[in-house]
Amino acid sequence: MGGTQGSQRHNLTLEDLYQILQVHPHAGSEVLAAACNALTAKYYPDGVEGDEEKLELVSYAYAVLSDPTKRREHQQVHKPDKTIGNYRIVSKIAEGGFGVTYKAEHRVAKEPVCLKQGFLHSPAHEAILLEEAKAIWNLGHYCLPHMKDLLRMDDGSLVLVMSYVPGPTLEQLVQKVGALDAENVAWIADRVLNTLQFLHFEGVIHGDIKPQNIIVDAKKHRISLVDFGLTCIRPTASTKPKGYTEQFAPPEQMEEKPLLPESDLFSLGKTLVYALSGTYDSVARLSVPSDTPGPLCKFIKRLVVRDLLGRPNWSQEDLTESFRKVRQQSFGRIHTDMKKIAGE
Repeated sequence: MGGTQGSQRHNLTLEDLYQILQVHPHAGSEVLAAACNALTAKYYPDGVEGDEEKLELVSYAYAVLSDPTKRREHQQVHKPDKTIGNYRIVSKIAEGGFGVTYKAEHRVAKEPVCLKQGFLHSPAHEAILLEEAKAIWNLGHYCLPHMKDLLRMDDGSLVLVMSYVPGPTLEQLVQKVGALDAENVAWIADRVLNTLQFLHFEGVIHGDIKPQNIIVDAKKHRISLVDFGLTCIRPTASTKPKGYTEQFAPPEQMEEKPLLPESDLFSLGKTLVYALSGTYDSVARLSVPSDTPGPLCKFIKRLVVRDLLGRPNWSQEDLTESFRKVRQQSFGRIHTDMKKIAGE
């Protein structure tokens, strides 16, 4: 392919590629293939010299759009102005199976936000992103990100606009300083429990409690629970989980059974084991470090019971109040007086 044509291809956005194939951004694989065949016949009919330039563009568009990996790579590379709507992308935070998350800045207000742009995989993937937006749309809690907007881009993708929460995840913090002091783990647990109590009262099951989804502000002793991509809102007996993180998922989630508040509590228990031990091996073995205060160890073991019905639940127990007693029994106080995390 000549240099001019290659340069033209380099500047094409996903929206351009869909326009080249003359299909909607949500077109399925069969529609993409049919459009490619029809346009190939149009631009290069059998036995007749055709328009090679247009044919190459059609072939390129189909090659990218029909392959999820190529489409995702193209979506990330071909953004000449690095903007999404009114937001300038500052950096990429993470990339998962359904989308990519950015730190961005409002072009006028100059305030930071978090953007999560879904990949154009299928209507089903879009539905997951839309449900994530709905899950936190009207939730107001100091440990949750705030939904600011939901954008439909020209290429058909959805973008969630949320408040930006600075700081390392619990996983990043542990990787930096090692296993955390038990009392510091306790204040993190206290805040996550408070957040889960709020979510569960609102009928929201997070579905993916893990160290990567808890952002920790060690200096202010604050946490933020993020990533609601696997969330269930008021699940019923027929509601199946959207997915799971194997290391932290409860048995019922891996068996594709409906999630309940107790499911989040199981994942929290495993997350606390990770914070106390600093290793994923301990999480797999459900091995609470031997130097963990007895009341705290006992509380964690109550959370990680395999049988869902054997775990504590909010209807029978105020776990936030129970955990205050655990802290008092374990450390002689229920507040840390802003105890520092070693190495931070």
